[in-house]
Amino acid sequence: MKKRILLPAILCMAISIFTASCSSDDIESPEAKEQMVTLTVSAGTEDDAAATRAVLSEADAAKSPWKWEQGDKILLVSGSGSQKTVSTLTLKSTNHGGLSGEFQGQVPENSLTNGGSYRFFYVGKNSDGKGDRTVDASKGSFNIDLTKQTGNLADLKRNCVLTGTGKVSVSGKNATTEGSIILKNVFAVAHFAVKADNGTKLTKIGLRGKGVYASANVDLSTGAVTGVSEIGTEVDPEENIFLNGKTDFYVTFVPGTVAPAFDGYYADSYKSVVTATPETRNYDESKSFVYYNNQKAKFSVSDNQQVAITNGNMQYVMPIATYTSEMKPRTLTANTLIRWKNSVPLKLTATRTVHPGYYRLAPEQWEMAMPRNGKTGGSYKYSTVMYNNEKYISPETYRYFDLPSWGTLNNPTLVDYKYTGPTYPQTYTETQYDYGNKLHVGSKKTRVLTAAEWEYLFANGTYKNSKRTWGNTPKWAKCFIDENDNKVRDNSKPAELRGFLIFPDNMPIEEAEKVFTGNRKKFGNESRSDLNATTYEKIKKSGAVFLPLTAFRNKGQEQLNEWGQHGNYSTSTYQNKRLIHALRGMYHVRFTINGIVFSDDTEPGQGCASRLVQNY
Repeated sequence: MKKRILLPAILCMAISIFTASCSSDDIESPEAKEQMVTLTVSAGTEDDAAATRAVLSEADAAKSPWKWEQGDKILLVSGSGSQKTVSTLTLKSTNHGGLSGEFQGQVPENSLTNGGSYRFFYVGKNSDGKGDRTVDASKGSFNIDLTKQTGNLADLKRNCVLTGTGKVSVSGKNATTEGSIILKNVFAVAHFAVKADNGTKLTKIGLRGKGVYASANVDLSTGAVTGVSEIGTEVDPEENIFLNGKTDFYVTFVPGTVAPAFDGYYADSYKSVVTATPETRNYDESKSFVYYNNQKAKFSVSDNQQVAITNGNMQYVMPIATYTSEMKPRTLTANTLIRWKNSVPLKLTATRTVHPGYYRLAPEQWEMAMPRNGKTGGSYKYSTVMYNNEKYISPETYRYFDLPSWGTLNNPTLVDYKYTGPTYPQTYTETQYDYGNKLHVGSKKTRVLTAAEWEYLFANGTYKNSKRTWGNTPKWAKCFIDENDNKVRDNSKPAELRGFLIFPDNMPIEEAEKVFTGNRKKFGNESRSDLNATTYEKIKKSGAVFLPLTAFRNKGQEQLNEWGQHGNYSTSTYQNKRLIHALRGMYHVRFTINGIVFSDDTEPGQGCASRLVQNY
């Protein structure tokens, strides 16, 4: 397709686009005793000569977002440094069909200098359109949420920001600007249309890619915009921006180099590839293990074996199928509208793309595979799909899963799997069932610990030894991540996650104590998960392993229970002592806020978390 991109000069332009309103509750209001002047400002998105011309064909529409509307407001930023003041000016009248307007409001007299140049903003409403966007002068910037984009032309004002400068003349109790203030969009806007190459009906469009951001900060002094939290290139039902029910849409971008990808979802996106065999992937050794003193931390799991432990729980990235179109990188500038021509969008033809399933390590030691907005400390139920009369975990709400059943290495999202295994051997380390077969680090397989190795690691019972203790003190502790720094876990904050810290063989107890922020500093069974406070940063820098209390998943169930209170971790040990063959199964280690149960029975079809290791 021959593509032509028009970049009209002051486009997003007429961007009268924006109906600003910053409520008095959101701004720094001057004291009542302060002397005020009445400031009158003429503002629009074009100079007066062009204001009568419909620059965008979209502006001819009755509900055009490019026009000022009753109740619109602009903001004046005055003062300097941390002493900035934000004043609100309200629309009093319009000209040229709404493309320009006259605004008026009260401004502190001592914040203005006759002949001084000041910055003005149109900031629009919150992304849901229900309230005014918050602007705090003391912070020096404000944030724009870009994840709630609807794709509608009329809703662009929720995501775009207009700014411009003007010189102010003060005369007694009145002030005016010299001429009109020309406001320009700090963002870039593009108009797209996506279709499947074979005519398949698309139900929604997902947006991701390099240079695509979840939000952006706008500087109150300069109007410069900075992207915050790049979405990245992965297909992720929670992290990507979604335009539901639309294939013709507008997108707001942070200026700069952007390489957007559009994923068109269809009726069978979630189940057509659910049984696909996971890919084997290899990961960088320097980024995959817990390090202590600039080398992989060593943990004894027997009298003659040490292991390196990965720096995150194993997660399965579920396969998904979409109709995808990926664009080459291009540099976008502020105040531009990109389209084919006039009101015609850039037309993209998408091809069916299978995003394969694979195992990975969680991005951080405390990360768990469940929706971030579902971490309530209680239970969470995954979406599921039926395929060939079997139930599978679906990536519809979250693409990651970390509680598979043992024996489902090549089919990890199967909900109810009746694995019983043979009578011998009792241990399945580095067999075809071990998860480490599919997750390699430094071109070597990883593996799951045996039940006996878990017990040795925690110096339990007969495994108490000098390698895993400081004298009589075990080299592990229950703890919680203290987010509000009050040294006591706040039960109203489920994100103050509880878990277990495991310290390297050669770490002195004095260093281990420094991982905690409070005065408790207890170890082993004497420690308490609600009193041993630590932080994300201390965990990352310590060289200790952190095992989060994930949740548990009962056999044949898609529901996770007791998030943050209870975590079952898989072992590679099979127990065959039961007289009834159907009751035989794997062992897991049960971690709770109260302690550890080793060699706990795993029912066939029960889900467990896994922390993988490599032998030294």
